[in-house]
Amino acid sequence: MKKLSMFAASMLLAFAATSCGNDKNEAEPTTFEATITLSEEIPSALVYGEPVSIKASIETQNTLTGGCVTGVKGSEGAYTAVGDPQEFEIANNGIDFLFFPDSKEITALEVVLYAGDLSCTTYYPVSSVTGESKGTVWMNETAALYADYKVATHDNDPETYPNEGTGAGSDTKSFFSMHGVEVNGEVQHILSLSELRAVDGKNGSMCFLNVLQNTKNNAYIGGQRGYMFSSLRASSLGGGTTGRQCDLYEVDGHGIKDENIDYDFQFYRIAGSWIGEDYNAELYTYIDKLFISIDSEASTTADKMRAFYQLGALQRDLDNSTLGEIDNPTSLTLQTYLRRWTNAGQKATAALEENFRAGDYIICRSKRGTDENPVYYYGLMYISQIYDDKDTFVDGRIDQELAEELFGKPVYLNIKVQCEEL
Repeated sequence: MKKLSMFAASMLLAFAATSCGNDKNEAEPTTFEATITLSEEIPSALVYGEPVSIKASIETQNTLTGGCVTGVKGSEGAYTAVGDPQEFEIANNGIDFLFFPDSKEITALEVVLYAGDLSCTTYYPVSSVTGESKGTVWMNETAALYADYKVATHDNDPETYPNEGTGAGSDTKSFFSMHGVEVNGEVQHILSLSELRAVDGKNGSMCFLNVLQNTKNNAYIGGQRGYMFSSLRASSLGGGTTGRQCDLYEVDGHGIKDENIDYDFQFYRIAGSWIGEDYNAELYTYIDKLFISIDSEASTTADKMRAFYQLGALQRDLDNSTLGEIDNPTSLTLQTYLRRWTNAGQKATAALEENFRAGDYIICRSKRGTDENPVYYYGLMYISQIYDDKDTFVDGRIDQELAEELFGKPVYLNIKVQCEEL
């Protein structure tokens, strides 16, 4: 093990305190002595965005209150921050922390310990930071998707639109893009039909909808009814028991096309205890703890790297067969749609089944790259609130006329997903 006594020079101490957000009234804090014993050497060569484990015990006469690690660039004995300060907690005078290399200019790691107003700084040399970013994250605690009304097209309203390839647009925010869509120079993840149609469906992932009728020929759907999350595949969104053919209809040469969408976007539902015998308490607790641990306010490059890595636990722990794991593979059985109710239509003959409600989680996965070299991105959606549909039921099924009340209503989601950097 490597021991290092730390004595902070006064000229660097003020910089260390500032870079770690140590806002003090004193003009300049004072130093203290500490000895760090690393459990293992910190690698000299680092990989951009890949976590570096820093585990150590600390010997000092002072009561430690926290610390941070910052990637810095050294020149002629002086150091300049090139990364963001990454704070860590100290438990039992020890460090157990993952540092994320957030700049390729890093030549040293600056470790600062705090004991109240006192601080102590040391540096660990870095020979190189190589590699490229694997992606970023997008998070929204109050994302809202609305079940859109039927959108008029030549198919379903030829009197209004007598010419083929013409129809109305829609500003209803019904669509989600995991990787984002550039709209008016800004990357958006919650989109309307008009916005998504304008880019021919590029990067579109899913739609929140209300099943009622085939929006091509206006025929009502008999066996299925109610809210639904659907992938944007033509076979899913335009399926006979989904009914959003109007969203797929090309207007003025633009439409949602399979070759452009997030084609392999899929779902896996984690239901709460309401579901009874099918409740998996261990899995729900795992997902809940993971979700809470991810900082929704991640704003710095380092914060986003940490969140990206945390979301990667979904693959490492629950779906590691996608990583080529052989000895103990885990797999998620995902699907391209998720209904709030199964067999809720008045002509259904099978038993009614509830599939999700507020308080449930949805794991989502996007497959990018090629079949030979796939790249997977994972995310979590917490269903915060969904419109109460109980008053639309008649004799145990959703009434055809009352189902109209479900249009225009939102589902509120707390979303945390990995995504590509556009």
